[in-house]
Amino acid sequence: MAEAYSPGLTVTHHAVLRRVRELPLPGKTLVAVGQRVVSTTPVLSAELAGEIEIVRVADKLGFEPAAIVQSLLVKPGDVVAKGQVICEKHYFFNMFTAKLAAPCDGTVEFFTAPNGHLGIRQPPTQIAVDAYIDGTVVEVVPGKSVEIETSAALLQGIFGVGGEKLGIVRPLPVALDATVTRQTLEPLGENLSKAILVGGKEFTLDALRFALERNVAGVITGSVDSDTLTKFVGHEIGVSMTGDEDLALTFFITEGFGSLALSQRVFDVAQAFAGKTASINGATQVRAGAVRPELIIPHEGRKNQQGESPHSLEVGIQVRCTREPFFGCLGTIEDLPVEPQLLESGAKVRVASVRLEDGKTVFVPRANIEIERR
Repeated sequence: MAEAYSPGLTVTHHAVLRRVRELPLPGKTLVAVGQRVVSTTPVLSAELAGEIEIVRVADKLGFEPAAIVQSLLVKPGDVVAKGQVICEKHYFFNMFTAKLAAPCDGTVEFFTAPNGHLGIRQPPTQIAVDAYIDGTVVEVVPGKSVEIETSAALLQGIFGVGGEKLGIVRPLPVALDATVTRQTLEPLGENLSKAILVGGKEFTLDALRFALERNVAGVITGSVDSDTLTKFVGHEIGVSMTGDEDLALTFFITEGFGSLALSQRVFDVAQAFAGKTASINGATQVRAGAVRPELIIPHEGRKNQQGESPHSLEVGIQVRCTREPFFGCLGTIEDLPVEPQLLESGAKVRVASVRLEDGKTVFVPRANIEIERR
């Protein structure tokens, strides 16, 4: 199999990151700007209306619709439980009784007399969105989204599967070009639950399945071959958009497809934050609006003698733009306006004035730049 390598992924001990948390439908905002949150803090909630169960009362009881109207025991607005009698019809001089029970829990939404149909809306599904990362709420769109900022170490991957999970960073005691097998992991004992394992050039299928058995939260390694990936996920997977797979373990690679050793800088970050709680997400989108799998390890930042982060944004440092329309462009910060600026998109955010390598000066949201480290 041909090998592929993607340079330019962010691997850093310190970055100021922002992540937007969104609801798929209008709901409630549970936090306010300036509030500190942890990864498990609920920040948004909503109710997805339940489906309507149509009960053909007349047909099920074997009577004409007009004959069962007076026999209904419920009306629109009533809450019913599965198995509760909703219609009781006496017939043949009241010697016999026909009963019909509710097929589900819910609320009676309607009854149509002409055809004898009763509609029961099932209970709503509660949707909750958590913070995903430890940090501070910096922007809120009421009932829709919340933006959270954090200081963190960041590892980006080239491709991954599996959704958001929380775990403990655990670098593996193996060579960067080692193949991680089940036998590699077995000596680590039973305490792999919720671990995020980092190491090796690849994991065998047996190693991934063993990690699932031990309730591992995530695996980060150098590379993977298509056959192992397909068997692990359980089906062929496209590379245009991932993250919704029904997997108990999130998996991503940092170097490429084939057989590529994990880079030293990735392992160095994992070692520096071994034992720390981190957020991992395998979601990948390779088309417009690229999304990369990531490991975020929140921390308070490293302080210098003046008490400020040595990697904080300041005039004169070199940065890289991480979002369109300047995605991948390098430049130097010329100014850091204090007041939020109104962008063409209509958003009002704090920006940096960046002079790009082609000499053009542009305003870039601070959340869309990262410090370029030589």
